[in-house]
Amino acid sequence: MEFLAKCPKCDAGLPVPALNAPSSITCGGCGCDIPLVVSDALREDRAVDQCPVCSGGDFYIRKDFDPKIGLSVVIVGALISAAFYWYGRDLIAYSILGFATLIDLAIYGRLKDLTVCYRCRSEFRGAFEHKAVAFDLHTADVLEMEYERRIGRR
Repeated sequence: MEFLAKCPKCDAGLPVPALNAPSSITCGGCGCDIPLVVSDALREDRAVDQCPVCSGGDFYIRKDFDPKIGLSVVIVGALISAAFYWYGRDLIAYSILGFATLIDLAIYGRLKDLTVCYRCRSEFRGAFEHKAVAFDLHTADVLEMEYERRIGRR
């Protein structure tokens, strides 16, 4: 398993292999020292039971998909579609929009799941069974505020 530890100061993502994770890492962006507490289940790629960065136990699951790529596909499709719509080719314009949506869905469907910590937004990739629930906005609001108060951001 590999996890992407998020720096509490600058939000930089620092990839760390869980098997031989050190007791602390230093952020390359801001120089902040980040202590890590990696559980045995995390080291053995069995489960994500505790976040090594913030020691939280609340996680959600999402696809390992960069939203910027998906948005780019839809925007390019919309711009090409708008050009055809401008010239009165409605059927072609709608077909291009539908095709862009199908491409986006095909890419999204082939991707693996990713477990994310609600508090620090560290990401966990691996072969373990992803048992976390879907994203909940209320839970995210409460836990992110609690974490930010604890690290001194708010």
